[in-house]
Amino acid sequence: MNPIIRIIDLKKSFGNNEVLKQINLDIYPGEVQCIIGSSGSGKSTLLRCLNLLEEPNGGSILFEDVDLLAKETDINLLRTHMGMVFQSFNLFNNKNVLDNCTLAPIKVLKIDKKAAEAFALSMLDQVGMKDFAYQNPNQLSGGQKQRVAIARALAMKPKILLFDEPTSALDPEMVGEVLEVMKKLAKSGMTMVVVTHEMGFAKEVANRVVFMDGGVILESGTPDEIFTMPKEERTKNFLKRVL
Repeated sequence: MNPIIRIIDLKKSFGNNEVLKQINLDIYPGEVQCIIGSSGSGKSTLLRCLNLLEEPNGGSILFEDVDLLAKETDINLLRTHMGMVFQSFNLFNNKNVLDNCTLAPIKVLKIDKKAAEAFALSMLDQVGMKDFAYQNPNQLSGGQKQRVAIARALAMKPKILLFDEPTSALDPEMVGEVLEVMKKLAKSGMTMVVVTHEMGFAKEVANRVVFMDGGVILESGTPDEIFTMPKEERTKNFLKRVL
């Protein structure tokens, strides 16, 4: 099986600050990869490079063998296949929940409004938010907003979902409801890359855990390998602190 995303020698700097140093990583269809590490290790920057929300300074990102950084690549078309869930939800407060979920399918994918609404409602149902379809996001709790954000990403029928710390802006009692939705998605076979500090989730759901430190992938392996038999001293110290 070929990787859906192949990252080769990826570099990213902000001024003189080298945030990513020659990252190499393959992501396979149906796989859940969790990226862990301290703040400032480059996790979110790596994720944001995958759909070019951040422009890399070097290396390649291949999505289904198409080089995202090639001049002739239609990045907007490729982005339609990559759903993104942000830590701060990024919902439109001037539109109701259903309109938030149908805006991109209608405008970008040119899907008929009725069909877009029917599919969006089924995605809202999947995340337990169908009853809130006609409410405004500012009437919802953080956990509910994040579940709507997941439904909105799913409404584009993506091939892969990217999650950037999806629970870090939530009150502790709301974290569980969002992780539950993500676990269901993983079971359904959705390809997911999750930047997270939820170690329990990474342990239980990931096929592969990637530990980043200082802009490099220090080690990666199965949850069992990383959480019970880490090889690197820095991985051991990080896990000691967070577990």
